[in-house]
Amino acid sequence: MAIHLQGGAGCFFVQLIVIVPAIAAAVILHSVWLLLAVPVGLVVLWAALGKWGPKRKVTPEQFADQLEQHLLGTGSAWHWDNVTSVGIDDKRLDRLRVKLVKFDSLMLEERRTEFTEIIAALRRGEVPDVKDD
Repeated sequence: MAIHLQGGAGCFFVQLIVIVPAIAAAVILHSVWLLLAVPVGLVVLWAALGKWGPKRKVTPEQFADQLEQHLLGTGSAWHWDNVTSVGIDDKRLDRLRVKLVKFDSLMLEERRTEFTEIIAALRRGEVPDVKDD
């Protein structure tokens, strides 16, 4: 599950999550150093969870369905971000997910064609190798 906030609301939310625990810890434990240590610790924890945290469990067919929503433009506002940003448990699919950044825009016909071929391969149960640009 992801929370998507834009603009001022997003900045306020992040500051609230980082600063309020730091102030609370500093007041409760009577230590000014916690005003710096707690935010740094929280950022390190979030980075670790992003790198080694829980991953999605999807089959190649399910991943193809998610990609097809981007191709057809039927996904929600944050659909493509959720598909490409959250790691996948299957290492082959996760390697593919990382390389899909070049398909953010499908304005060029050659990109649409390549993306369609990737979806077709996934539906056949294959995980294609996508070349980096």
